[in-house]
Amino acid sequence: MLNLRTMKSRIFLLLSLFSGLIACKNDIDINAPYKDIPIVYGFLDQNEATQFIRIEKLYQNSGNQSTAEGAQIADSMYFDSLVVKVINIVSKDTFLCTRVDTIPKDSGFFSNARNTLYACKIPKNNNANEIYELSIYYPKNNIYFTASTPLVKDAIIYPRTTVFRTDISNHIFQFRFRTGRNSALYNLNIKYVYKEMNAADTNIFEFKTIDYDLAKNKDFSPDRDVTENIITRNYINYLKARIPADPNKIRRSIHLEFITYGGAPEFRTMLDLNKPNLSIVQKNPQYSNISNGGLGIFSSRNYTARIQPFDISTVILLSQELPNYTY
Repeated sequence: MLNLRTMKSRIFLLLSLFSGLIACKNDIDINAPYKDIPIVYGFLDQNEATQFIRIEKLYQNSGNQSTAEGAQIADSMYFDSLVVKVINIVSKDTFLCTRVDTIPKDSGFFSNARNTLYACKIPKNNNANEIYELSIYYPKNNIYFTASTPLVKDAIIYPRTTVFRTDISNHIFQFRFRTGRNSALYNLNIKYVYKEMNAADTNIFEFKTIDYDLAKNKDFSPDRDVTENIITRNYINYLKARIPADPNKIRRSIHLEFITYGGAPEFRTMLDLNKPNLSIVQKNPQYSNISNGGLGIFSSRNYTARIQPFDISTVILLSQELPNYTY
């Protein structure tokens, strides 16, 4: 599920988080000798064709340079040479990552003149219990930085036909799935898909979606069945609030898509440690699973989706409830 825009947003948040945590400490000598410290953001997903890992360098400003000025020097954010590998420590297979500089980077606080990622491909074996290690070698200083993660396997979203009813008080429909191996938390999403046509010419149309977040970063144990209930009337009202009436349009319900985003234990640990601290002493421990003083996170996630069709009575009901609909 590696959406690059989402990945870049999360990378920026993570880099800002680590920069902020470091900046808030009052025991750092700003004139201390410079150290090459990597900041790593990498999530393996066995359903992605290519795995992308961001590795940047924590920079230390000179005395006559502001943080904002330093952030705009692209070369100060990256290592001049790295050997990056992803290793399956169960099967001993090693996958060499290649440097990629061709993916554009959004403008922002940090320079976008360069955007370096490291990419590799890993095979999918949903039945294997795999653990992967990230190995980063910096030849200039002859130093290794490593981290490891169990690979989150596919969730099983149980196939079903979604039925809506409004004649029964508090009628529910269900999101039923089995959590994947090595998972620790999930985001659950329901995507409503509909077709919107031009009323004057129905050959002119587009497919649109409305996302409904059912759960966000919710703890779930691996390899167990889960049922989440959604009140039908509440969900229909949610759709109605997001579809404007438009006499120039004709709409038709297509289907629902149930989506799971599973995360590994390292990601849950990082989220737990970065929750708001309500104690008098406002200090949270800084999370990183990168060895040798590196910062960041190397973990895994899993994106799984299944289309769940409507029955005909639900299609008719939605055409009566939602604006400018037919069936």
